[in-house]
Amino acid sequence: MDNAREKRSLGSRIQAARAERGVSQRQLALMTGISRSYLWKIEAGAADVGIDVLIKIARALDVAVRDLIDF
Repeated sequence: MDNAREKRSLGSRIQAARAERGVSQRQLALMTGISRSYLWKIEAGAADVGIDVLIKIARALDVAVRDLIDF
C-alpha cells in the first residue's frame, strides 16, 4: 500500500505550521530531539512517521496532532 499522497500532505502541514510560527527546521529538530535530515524527509513526504515523533512535533508547534493530519 502506497501512502505517498498522505505523507506529502502531512509534511506540507508540518512545514506550514512551522513557517507560521517562524520556526526553522533546525530549531524544530532541536525542540523535538529528532535530526534535521529526518525532519526534512518528513516535510518532503519521504519518511514514515511514528506516532511518538508526530506527537513531539505537534507539541513543539503547539498544535493538535489532528491538525497535522487531513486524510
